[in-house]
Amino acid sequence: MSLIEWRDVFDDIFQDYSDTWSLNQAHRNDKNLFNRLQTQNCLTQTRYAGFHCPKCSHYWTSARAKVDLYYPKSHQSLGQVKLRLYGQECLKCSRKMVYYVDPIFSIDVIQIILEKLHERVGWFCYGKERPEKTVTDTSDRGRVMNGPHEKELCEACKMGRCDQV
Repeated sequence: MSLIEWRDVFDDIFQDYSDTWSLNQAHRNDKNLFNRLQTQNCLTQTRYAGFHCPKCSHYWTSARAKVDLYYPKSHQSLGQVKLRLYGQECLKCSRKMVYYVDPIFSIDVIQIILEKLHERVGWFCYGKERPEKTVTDTSDRGRVMNGPHEKELCEACKMGRCDQV
């Protein structure tokens, strides 16, 4: 899904907060931004997603697609969330040059991820009480993924953000 779909779901979920919130993508090549984001809260999610290489049209899936969502701490100004997608290199193209393909999450998975973020923002930024039970997550149930984790093709591994390292 493109950033447009992420934003549409985000806008629907975050409209109930008194502050105006926006979602923007953090580009992988912006190292200064990545360093600044380390001072913020972060929701990390590892989910099932597809990948489609625009160079050779190769398609594959992974149960270890990674996304980080950075949001302000309570004492920081509110309203900005940065989305950081971690890509994977295409097995067919990776020998030619390093090019990361971003994950394509289903709309249901995007919804679950952003609902978890909404809960966290409520707890940390608005002082809402934590419910006894959080969002029920069944998005990856029933998926059998037996393949190996290709660490040399995983951007999150190379950046030290992957739990498979």
